[in-house]
Order: sequence, then C-alpha cells, then structure tokens
Amino acid sequence: MSTVKLDGTKIVLPKTGADVFWQTVHEHYAGEDQRKWKYLAMLALRENAGWPLDKIGMVFGHPKGHVTRCLARIKQDLRQGFREESEEKWPLDNPR
Repeated sequence: MSTVKLDGTKIVLPKTGADVFWQTVHEHYAGEDQRKWKYLAMLALRENAGWPLDKIGMVFGHPKGHVTRCLARIKQDLRQGFREESEEKWPLDNPR
C-alpha cells in the first residue's frame, strides 16, 4: 500500500514488520514531535488494543474528554497529511 502526502510525495508503506512501519511514520509524519507520538500511542491503544478512553486517560494523566479530543485531532491530522493512493485515483466525491 502507498499513500500520497498533500505535497504530492508518494510514500510506499512496507509489507514487512512493525519496526519498518514505525520508522516510516517517524520519517514522514511524526519526526521528533512528542505530541504526535503521544497521540499516536493513544490511537494505537484505542484502535489496536481496544482500550477504554478512561484507561487511556489514566495512563497519560488526562480526563476522558481530553483523550477523545486528542484522538479526533490525530485522526484528522493523519487524514489531512496522507491520502491513500486509491482515493487520489478514485475521489469519493466523484463516484464511478
């Protein structure tokens, strides 16, 4: 699978292990931004492990409502920063 950044840069996501995936996230998205990594960790706990919002909040020292806002922000940020290549070829607003 590949994605395309807003500036048109194509990024091929590896089919290998998680280490390569997270290195790609580091290089093309989060870099050294601690906030982005914190939000990515929250997202991983919620989406991949199914943690409840209040338990994620407990780990990070935030109330449940703040965790909800953090998750919404990281999802929006990821959607804005990356587009799946298929969406570029077949835009959702122009169905075939």
